[in-house]
Amino acid sequence: MLDFDDVFPHIVALKVLIVEDDEELGQVIIETLESAGMRTAYATTVADALSLKQSFGPDIAVMDLNLPGADAMALLTLMARHGNCGLIIVSGHTDVAERIIALELGADDYICKPPHARELLARIRAVHRRVKIRSAAPPDPVGRPTVQLGTMTVDLRARMVRASNGDHIRLTAAEFTALETLLAANGEAVSRDCLSQAALHHPWRPEDRGVDQLIFSLRRKLEDEDEQSLIHSVRGAGYLLSATVNVPPTLVPRQSSLPA
Repeated sequence: MLDFDDVFPHIVALKVLIVEDDEELGQVIIETLESAGMRTAYATTVADALSLKQSFGPDIAVMDLNLPGADAMALLTLMARHGNCGLIIVSGHTDVAERIIALELGADDYICKPPHARELLARIRAVHRRVKIRSAAPPDPVGRPTVQLGTMTVDLRARMVRASNGDHIRLTAAEFTALETLLAANGEAVSRDCLSQAALHHPWRPEDRGVDQLIFSLRRKLEDEDEQSLIHSVRGAGYLLSATVNVPPTLVPRQSSLPA
């Protein structure tokens, strides 16, 4: 069986906060993460989650939105506002509106229950790579983390891109997540499956053209001033950013080759 620690040897001892009132499911998640070498803390209430956010200092929080007697959306907003912690929602609801609201409020990813162990591990690591870029990116004049992508500026907190003349380049949530995932790869190719999981929230299949359509749209929006594409396909590997990004090579761990 594939060992994720062999595939991702660069990430060890990630700290993950699990917020889940179903103690049986919570224990399953804890065992899954700890078997992959991660450290965990567990909360069943909003109060415990906020306390552990301060004392434990998680890299990632895996959160249920259906906590008894609590406004979980308010918790999500508070968690997103305080510190650079990746937020992954694990919910029994498949309602698209709830998913959109959660992502708009600051969630980095959304998974339906019950989460598959390998998918959960992959999504935690993918979100961690993106959060690490946000955390280390130099701030703009008003303090927001930004990176320079060719002649454009990517505002990682506001999730927007500005052209060299200051105009906003409007991206959908999926397009921005795909861009963030490509940035996190630090110049290496990102597989279609990785992009599909991160931006479209489902595994990629060979007959699925969703990722290619997403990249086609993103590529057109990000053409530089010379109308040169900044995103290139790599046969058998996926897609990569060809533009210069002002992120040091040591900032983001190297990404393992995943199937395209």
